[in-house]
Amino acid sequence: MRNVPKNQGETDLQRHGIVECRTRSNFGLRFDFAISNYYYGEQTSSWLGQHAGPNFNFILAIEKVNIGFRFKPWSVDPQKELEFNGIVLPTTARLNPIKIDYYAGYSFDFDQLISLEPYLGYNRSSFVVINEDVLNQQFSFEKTGGLILGTTINKYFKLKDYEYLSLFGSIGYGFVNFEKVQSSLDNGYFEWNLGIAVKGFFPRNFRKKV
Repeated sequence: MRNVPKNQGETDLQRHGIVECRTRSNFGLRFDFAISNYYYGEQTSSWLGQHAGPNFNFILAIEKVNIGFRFKPWSVDPQKELEFNGIVLPTTARLNPIKIDYYAGYSFDFDQLISLEPYLGYNRSSFVVINEDVLNQQFSFEKTGGLILGTTINKYFKLKDYEYLSLFGSIGYGFVNFEKVQSSLDNGYFEWNLGIAVKGFFPRNFRKKV
């Protein structure tokens, strides 16, 4: 990587053959926003439907390693009544199926600022009824989770030194145990996402003798 002098004017350091330079550090951050589309098994989709929702993603990058956290909320109308812990959830409920992902991945970088980033992690899924006051009823659901895996493909565009804009798409599968929530539900779901991201690495200053 080319070293860029911070100051072109003559300084005491330069008179001694030393210049101050800046390069990219190994640490960076990435922020994503995407629209996610989910596809469940037949029994789960007959209750939740095949729905979409926003996807907010925060990533710590350590060179080519990514450590990430995704928050994926949304609200749906149940497609049919279903019993949970002895109480029937009506179709008039407004239900939030909330997904939180914790994962790690690796970036394989190619020419033309294209990268392929497979990941592996854990999903935590929970359900919340947001109109309990209207229904005059409280509902409780078991929390569940499972292994997740997938990959993301990025096309990066350079904004300035060490900062990039990405247009990306990803696919993944979650081995989530929905039977823990309700015994008639299918386990697992498939998802695909389209989004935009900003990624940047912190600069590092150093001195070099010339």
